[in-house]
Amino acid sequence: MNTQNHAIVNLFIIRKLGGTRIAKDRGVNISIVTGSILPDIPIIIFFAWNTWIVPSPQDTIWRILYFQNNWQWFFNIFNSIPLFLIIAGISYYLSRTGLLIFCLANLLHFVEDFFLHMEDAHAHFFPLSNYKFISPISYWDPRGFGIYLSIVESVITLIISLFVFKYLQFRWGKVLLIIANIFSFGSHVMWYFIFLNL
Repeated sequence: MNTQNHAIVNLFIIRKLGGTRIAKDRGVNISIVTGSILPDIPIIIFFAWNTWIVPSPQDTIWRILYFQNNWQWFFNIFNSIPLFLIIAGISYYLSRTGLLIFCLANLLHFVEDFFLHMEDAHAHFFPLSNYKFISPISYWDPRGFGIYLSIVESVITLIISLFVFKYLQFRWGKVLLIIANIFSFGSHVMWYFIFLNL
């Protein structure tokens, strides 16, 4: 899934399941959103670094550099189920609700991505294992029905956004939600053209 869509979907799931227990926490939305996007931050850094700082052709970035061990290690740390389960357990033990919700949002991100990555999958059980589940479908790759799944993802996210609206107290949050949905559709178009020639 695209980064912003993780944030929207997880905001809906966690707020719905948490109900009034977590609604009292003023920072709950921030915990959910930051936890939802954290696993993708290394990919954003990787993309920015190799696109603008040390420019490389997109084909080289996504076919060669992405799979280098140092980058894979960086991605896997931020996508590690064992690591975030440990942090979640400590958070629960110390009654740190915000950090626990942050970890739950991370873990939901992993579940959402697990079946939507082909060769670009993460080693979600790192550092215990380097195993990667290579899915036959992809949220972006046309070889794995990515063109169709990206449309479905954006439509589902848009529908969920209608329910998420009520969880946002401030106008800026609602504006960001609208921008995220615009970016959701736009990013699928952008990635399509980036990967078209790979």
